[in-house]
Amino acid sequence: MRIFLFLSSALSLLLSAHQFSITEHTGQNRGALFFLLIGIQLLIIGALVHDHQEERDRKAQTSAENEDHKEAGTSMANTSEEQRKKL
Repeated sequence: MRIFLFLSSALSLLLSAHQFSITEHTGQNRGALFFLLIGIQLLIIGALVHDHQEERDRKAQTSAENEDHKEAGTSMANTSEEQRKKL
């Protein structure tokens, strides 16, 4: 999704640059300003989506590692209890 947002932002910024070059002499820059505003907004949204996805992936990875450590700890505890019973 973030790739789509970044591509849409780039397209919008290119359109605004084109509109600015066309209307440079007339001074009617409404369309160009609109495309510029949309491009900036899409760029910011893409960056926020990217940060959110990275944070979510990082949390998922740490929770999976914590579960692995818990499972390893309980299996080690079970093994040590079995060894005590044998003695």
